[in-house]
Amino acid sequence: MISLSWCRWSLLGLVLLQPLWFAWWSPPSSVPVWLVLGLALLPLLLVLPGSWRLNGRSLVIAGCLLMGYFCIGVMEAWASPAARWPALLQVLLCLLFFTGLATIRRVRASSD
Repeated sequence: MISLSWCRWSLLGLVLLQPLWFAWWSPPSSVPVWLVLGLALLPLLLVLPGSWRLNGRSLVIAGCLLMGYFCIGVMEAWASPAARWPALLQVLLCLLFFTGLATIRRVRASSD
């Protein structure tokens, strides 16, 4: 069954995916790895504590943020064969987050 805790685990999965993707599977060739990791991880780490506590406002902010990660994942899966699998994994994790986030409305609507 779909629950709000999917948001927690998918966001943690995205935090773990970024170092694997950019340092191991498909490291960038023209930019330092530490810079790419900093830009990819910092926004996720900022929303992780509030999202881990399932704070509604933090989850909505994380959802808005993950729309960018979703777009990057789709773009990389389409354009770069070397990064296709990590990009598709990122898209899947974003979709899991959005699916969990969609339960907020159902939970609140059923309690009214």
